[in-house]
Amino acid sequence: MMRRLVLASLGLAGCLCSSAALAEEGPADASGARTRREGFGVLAGAKVGGLIPFGGLGPNVTGGIELGVVFPWVHRSFALAVDLDYAVPKASGSETDPRIATGGKYTWHLTEQELNLMPVVMYRLTSLGKVTPFVGVGPRFYFLRSTVRSNEGLPTFQETTEQSTKVGFGVPLGVEIQLGPGGLLAELLFQYGGLDHTATGVSNTGGASLAVGYRFLF
Repeated sequence: MMRRLVLASLGLAGCLCSSAALAEEGPADASGARTRREGFGVLAGAKVGGLIPFGGLGPNVTGGIELGVVFPWVHRSFALAVDLDYAVPKASGSETDPRIATGGKYTWHLTEQELNLMPVVMYRLTSLGKVTPFVGVGPRFYFLRSTVRSNEGLPTFQETTEQSTKVGFGVPLGVEIQLGPGGLLAELLFQYGGLDHTATGVSNTGGASLAVGYRFLF
């Protein structure tokens, strides 16, 4: 089900962007060159950065792609995009248990795989020339897989895995600097969602990530 939802969402975004790419060129200027109208546009990008979770997991690298439509209103200030990103934060620790004969302690290691899908509505301040600040908001769909194993040393226990899907939200803040057909991108993303697995207890996927990348705009 996870795979079907991701593919369907990306397919819908692709159809929307394909339609937007058919925007007409504007009239010729005095030199005979064709100018592009401020109509619908297509944006596509990729980014990579660092994630700092707020729910007890460790910092990790995150990477993602995006695909979306830019609307013609207010000089292309509004956009609708779909972001897909991935991260694998981890955590380790030790616990005490009186049933364990070897000192009453054991160690554990948690790997939390997060595949995240986020439709986002963005406002882009396009009146500043080559620098375009932007802000957005949207729901985040978390596809989670927790894997717990014993850490180094004794005693050991069997590796266990648990999967779930959670819904949260994300708020990206960033800036684009025009370069070529698109722009260099720096983005700070605040996110939050639930995480209630046996290994994690009642926790959350809240965190902040800072990423850089490139966003094409056609």
